[in-house]
Amino acid sequence: MNEAYVLLNVDFKKQKDVIQMVKKISPVKSVRTTYGIYDILVVLESNSMQEIKQAIDEDLHKIEGITNLTSLITIS
Repeated sequence: MNEAYVLLNVDFKKQKDVIQMVKKISPVKSVRTTYGIYDILVVLESNSMQEIKQAIDEDLHKIEGITNLTSLITIS
């Protein structure tokens, strides 16, 4: 199983909309609001690394309100 963590900074006024849109992306396992430098933590899981890559490179980047995105791809 491939796994990735994505840390998001979002426009506060659009945070609820961003969370709802992120939850609709196929390999997203969970979405958590956080305090600190980042606003949202997204956990993605898939048997296909390509599916995770597409979710990050295409799907997340299309969501209006995300101002910064940091990806952490796990290896094991």
